[in-house]
Formats: sequence, structure tokens, C-alpha cells
Amino acid sequence: MRKPLFALLILVTVLGLCAQANESPRRTLLVEVRDIPADEQAGEGVFAYNDYNRKRIVSLVRNHAMILATPEEAAALRDQGFSAEVIMESDDELTLYRRALYGPTLKPDPVYHTYDQILARAAALQAAHPELIQRYPIGETTQFGRTIYAYRLSNDATVAQDRPAVLFNGCHHADEVLGAEIVLALMEKLVAGYGSDPQVTHWLDTLEIHLVPVVNVDGHHYVLSGHDPRWRKNARDVNGDGITGVFPEGVDVNRGYSFNWAMGGTSDPGGASFRGAHSFSEAENRAMRNLADMRQFVLSISYHSQGEVIFYPWTWNGMAAPDDKVIKRIATDVAGRIARMDGEGTYAIAPGGPSSQSYPWFYGRRGVIDMIIETGKGSHLFPPSDVPGILAENLKGTAAVLDNAAGPGLSVKVTDAGTGAPLSAEVWLPRIDNETVDRRHSDAQFGRARRLLDPGEYYLVVSREDYETVVLPGVSVAAEGWTELEVKLIRR
Repeated sequence: MRKPLFALLILVTVLGLCAQANESPRRTLLVEVRDIPADEQAGEGVFAYNDYNRKRIVSLVRNHAMILATPEEAAALRDQGFSAEVIMESDDELTLYRRALYGPTLKPDPVYHTYDQILARAAALQAAHPELIQRYPIGETTQFGRTIYAYRLSNDATVAQDRPAVLFNGCHHADEVLGAEIVLALMEKLVAGYGSDPQVTHWLDTLEIHLVPVVNVDGHHYVLSGHDPRWRKNARDVNGDGITGVFPEGVDVNRGYSFNWAMGGTSDPGGASFRGAHSFSEAENRAMRNLADMRQFVLSISYHSQGEVIFYPWTWNGMAAPDDKVIKRIATDVAGRIARMDGEGTYAIAPGGPSSQSYPWFYGRRGVIDMIIETGKGSHLFPPSDVPGILAENLKGTAAVLDNAAGPGLSVKVTDAGTGAPLSAEVWLPRIDNETVDRRHSDAQFGRARRLLDPGEYYLVVSREDYETVVLPGVSVAAEGWTELEVKLIRR
């Protein structure tokens, strides 16, 4: 029988003495605790998990925790009735984290792929099927100048095509390595399935799918080289001392976008969500901006860990995003196909804030419905036995994303009435859009603007400097597929 009052009194006393001394307790034990009741994992429970503060609870997966503790804290847990087994004792905190997150070998399990391994696998797929997959660079990393690669997949990937485009990316945060694994697994599924799997064949025949397996290449290397499993940010030498790889240096790549940049993260260089000196200060963010400049996407997914929830844009001063109804419908469909690790239901959805992360920027600045999927629950580096199941479930989510890229929606092609040349023009739905989002534009290459919409009637305005504005007050969007509309602008 657990004795909560006595044990908690001891634990609170220990933590209270440390607080009086204005320092964290020196935790030299790695303790494994099993069979933790649900009520102890929530609210004020002893094992309420906060993945941004892992000074005590390193991971909590399937009611099984790995924690850092003092001898007194470990004794208090045992007195409370928990099964608290000391796995390792060390004065080196990093060694304890390596044991907790990498396992007994103190090295990453081969189930996780390094960036070089991902590039090698993708190169093999491209060599075997060059018509289906092509690699292209989008930028370099901030600290070490490593190339960040994207991949285009379609039934003719050697050329850009005038089709709905979808983006999947992983590892804005270095330790959230499942994102890279999901994107790599999707790459392999698409290439292997074309011509034999009708669903995959349809996607590659009708869409352009772009993949960025690893955004934060330098940080990802720190984690999967075994250097430090805690690494979240990029590898920037923030203090300029010429020494890299010293935790917790770096900049949080997912707090560096320009949409309400000052509202996101922290200005503290030592903070887990340090947003950098200014928006787009990091080359990794500029690489993603370069990608958005190259291609107009209708949907985008950024993989993170953990929480088993999908965050979408947004709630801002109590207001939903202009496309809230459509966004929520798609997020609900995607989440509803991904089972949770405990088998109890599927992923949740929640509106995020309008801050400096990828999804507010992609949506607010570029009109892309972008969502963050927080994969798995209770860790960033999951036990190897859990990885296949998480991947399989999230591939079901990718199917939902790709299915939703088929519409319904409006596809507007804007051309010069005299020459027939494609034009980049403002394509505006004034009864939906408001001042919280930038105006959307057709792309310069195809003159195309696509927007996922619910079926119905829409008021459309198309304009470009030196051309006569076109106002269409009753554009009808069909219940299925993309409603095609050509707008020919007359030069003034």
C-alpha cells in the first residue's frame, strides 16, 4: 500500500530545502519507476510530465518513468509505495541522460537513422526510380554549413508540375527524431508503392509531394551521434567562444519564423525555446522560407514529439483563423486516423497560438494550411520497441493529409489576356480573409493559386498592378475535387 502523505512530505521537504538554497538538488541517480497510476501522471501528481523541463522526469512512456533523483528522493518514492529501482549512479548528469534515453549501450539504437543514412537511403531510391523522386537543396545549416535537402516525388519528379503540392518535414527540434523516421518511411512507401498500390499511384499521379526529412541537421547529428540526447536547438555557437556542442547552446529553430516573432519562445539564450537575435536569424529557417518561395503548398505537416496532438492555426485574441472550419475539418480527419500508443482512442487536435513557429508563419504569411503533429507520448527518443507502431500509425495520418489535398477547393489560373503568359497576382476572398493573414497570390511559374475550401459560393477578387482588377461575386466551389477557374487579366 502506498503511503502518499509521508512520502510526499519527505519529497517536498527535500525540494523545499533546495529551493531555499536557490539551486536544484544534485541528482546522481537514474531511477526506473514502473506501473505509475494515471492520477499520478496528471495535474499535481508526482509524475506530471513536462517535456520542456526534464530536470527530474526524463521520460514517461506507458506508465514507465525514467527519472533523475537524489538518494532521499528515491527513498521517498519507495516509502510512498512506488517501485523505484536505481539503474545507474553517476556524478556526470549527461551520462545519466544517455542511459535514460539511449538505453544500456549509451548510444542511439539503429532503429533511428542518422542524416547520412537518410541521404544514402534516399539516394538509393532515386538511383532506382529517378522518375519518381528527385533531391534538391534548400539551404545550409547555421553552424557547420551542412546542406539541407528536400525531395520532390511524383510520377514525373524530374520536372515541376502544375499540381496541388504537399509538404512533410521533420526535426525542427533535434531530439524529436521520430519526425525524420516518419518522413523517411513515407518516402519509401511512396516509391515502393507506385504502380502496385492504387492509393499511392493515385497520389503520385495527381499531386506533387515534397519531403524534408531533417530541418535541423546539425542538432539532429548531436542527438544521433550519441553526443547528447537532450539537444533540442540548432548548433549555433551563441556565446561566440568558438566551442560548439555545449548544452544548452543553440537557437530553437521552431521559434525563429517572422510571424509574430517576438511573441514566441524566449530571449534567454539558455532557454529551451530561445528564439535567436531576430526572425530568420537561423539558416535553417531561411532554408524553409526558400522552399516556400520555390513552391506553393496547399497542405504542410511538421512532425514533432511528444503529446499525441495536432496543433493547427490558431486562436488569436479569442479569434479563430479565417479558414478555421476547413482547417479543423482536415485536422480532425488526420488525427482520427492515428491511434494513440495506449490504444485508447486517437490523437487530439488543438488550436495553437499565432507565434513564431512554423504553422502560423506558413498559414499567416503564405496561405498554407500547416499543422504540427506531436507524435508519441512521454518522450522524444522512444524505446526501439515502440518505434514501428508509432510509424505505422502516423503513416495513416499521412494518407489522410494526401487524401485531403484532392479538395474540395478552388484552383485559379491567372494569365495575361493578351499573351496568355502566367501571372503572379493577388487572389483574394475578402469575405473570408482579414487583417490577420497576408493576401494570397498565384505563383509566377504557372499563374496558379489553390485554396482548400468547403463547397459553396465565394466572392473572389483577382488583381495585379498595371492590370484591371477582376471581381467575381459568385464563384461556385463543387463538393468534390478542385474547381478550376481561369482568370485573364487585361493590361491597363
